[in-house]
Formats: sequence, C-alpha cells, structure tokens
Amino acid sequence: MAKNLSTFAIARMLHVDPGSVANWIDQDLLKAHRTPGGHRRVASEDLVKFLREHKMPMPPELDSVPNRVVIVDDEPAVTQLIAWAIKASMPDCEVVEAHDGFRAGTIVATLKPNVVILDLRMPGMDGYEVCRLIKSQESTRQADVLAMTAYPSPENVQKIKDCGARVCLSKPLNMEVLLAEIRASL
Repeated sequence: MAKNLSTFAIARMLHVDPGSVANWIDQDLLKAHRTPGGHRRVASEDLVKFLREHKMPMPPELDSVPNRVVIVDDEPAVTQLIAWAIKASMPDCEVVEAHDGFRAGTIVATLKPNVVILDLRMPGMDGYEVCRLIKSQESTRQADVLAMTAYPSPENVQKIKDCGARVCLSKPLNMEVLLAEIRASL
C-alpha cells in the first residue's frame, strides 16, 4: 500500500471526481499535507480513517489495514475472554488488552483503534475519564467506545453515553451482543 496518495490516485481508487477529494481536503474532512510544489498528499492511514468515519466502502488497495479493538478492564480474565471471542469470530481483527486507564490511553493514542471496549470501574483512571480522553483527542475520537459495567444503573449508562460511548453493556456480558456491537462499529 502506498504511504502517500495524490488526490487523483484517491479519486481513481474511490471512483469519484478528483475535485471531490480536493473538496474533502479543503473542508478539513480528509487530513492532508502539501508537497513543496503545492500538491496535496494524503497518508494512507488518514484515508482509511476518513473512509471508516464516513462509513464508505474500503477499496481493496487499503483493506490490508487491520481493524483494531482495544479491550480495557482491570480483570485480566475478562479481557482474555473477550479477546478470545473476538479472535474466534473475527480472526483478521487485531486485539490488544489493557488493564488500567493510563495504559489504555497510551495504547489508544498509539494504535488508533476502531473500537474500544471499556469497563467503567477501574482503579486510577476510570472508564468515564478514559472515554472523555478518547473523545477529546482529534486523533482518537473516531474510535467507537463500547462501555461495559456490572452496575448498569440508568445514571451510569447516561453518564458514559454523555462522555461519548456508543453503547453501555451489562456484565456479565452476552458475547453475541458484544460481537454484534463490534461488527456494527467496524
């Protein structure tokens, strides 16, 4: 896969007019930089991010970028069980586990995952803080946050959704529901 793509290469790949690609860039919808000669160039990972954010089909040339899921829970047995279920159901997914909010923040900032499965109650930085952090950063806000909690009160559910989570699932988790939510996010 090419590292930097021209507006014409992107237009050819997506079957759109090059002017459309230029408009996306000019409207700050698609991140790009300019060469010394003034030509627009888009990093392939930025194009993938743009396509995922706008629910556009992924061209085969870019399909080698893996879907990434980060699982955050202070109980390793929980993250391992979820990771196993994801890998069994979606073998092409890259799955990473974190056991505290601080580590989760570092992993999310580095990997820029598509989905973060996030427990609400953790020592140190809780799930609410992690979710707010993910959604406040331009480089990570595209990630869908799927929260989970053993205490699914209406207040907790609303609070995490206000922080930016798409859904809040109850523990013990129904793996079929979780996998369906992950697929919906991908």
